Amino acid sequence: MVEYSFDYDDYLRDERIDERREQDRIDEMRRESFEDDFRRDAERDRAQQAMREVINNRNIIIDNDLQKIVNDADMVMDLRGNIRKLDSRALETGRSRIRSSGQFSRSNLLPRKRTRKKTKMDRTMSKCLKIANKKFRKANGQLRKGKTMRDVMRHAHRLCKKE
Repeated sequence: MVEYSFDYDDYLRDERIDERREQDRIDEMRRESFEDDFRRDAERDRAQQAMREVINNRNIIIDNDLQKIVNDADMVMDLRGNIRKLDSRALETGRSRIRSSGQFSRSNLLPRKRTRKKTKMDRTMSKCLKIANKKFRKANGQLRKGKTMRDVMRHAHRLCKKE
């Protein structure tokens, strides 16, 4: 007889729970898909009903000025019946505003180049690092046994103090 370090029945129960969760997730996706289709159909029906009302109602007369307003996507009518032009920010979504802000542009993510001129200390440190690397590294470029970059930098700083 095989002895398990866990209760085998619990393992089977967990599989059933996982299967039930997966089935619930699939059902939820189907329900959301059905609701999206229903909303899309309802919106299309409302648009068709409005178009039928404009075309079939003899009291509605569309002149050239009104036709331009109706066909302009930037023009809207508020609840009071005032016709106004939408500003570009009102049409903009949050995501498009973030993209156009440049906050996450490539130039802002990459480190900037150093703009100040090199100092005497920079040149000295460069020389000292070359000397320290030559001392602490083998011919193939690996650090010697037991040595770290910390040791290299410490030695380079000591050499800089001496110069």
